[in-house]
Amino acid sequence: MKNEKLKVDIPGVDANSGLSLCDDDMDIYLSSLRLYVTNIPGTLEKMRSVSSDSLHNYSISVHGVKGMSEYIGAEETRKTAKQLEMLSKEGNLTAVLDQNETFIKNTENMVNNIRSWLKKNDPSFS
Repeated sequence: MKNEKLKVDIPGVDANSGLSLCDDDMDIYLSSLRLYVTNIPGTLEKMRSVSSDSLHNYSISVHGVKGMSEYIGAEETRKTAKQLEMLSKEGNLTAVLDQNETFIKNTENMVNNIRSWLKKNDPSFS
């Protein structure tokens, strides 16, 4: 199959790690990348205006980003999301606010890199 020889070169994404979680099936991995660029922007939008009242919901959202990031091999994003999840569960709004904007910006950049790569390499991505 053509996808088996596809080279995945996306900044911030370790495709080998992500592929291993997808049983080295490129079609499943590509589907995971498509889901990431479809779902993560909306989740990040929910995370923008974190407050003491929304800290619980924030921890749920950042948990989702953590899991999806792990599944595609975005290790740095996963690690930061895990840290933000722990901080939010501890109720440490100040620490969350200190890192949240940079985390969102970096994750959005990665989403854009994935989207660009998919547009060039995945005919089923539109």
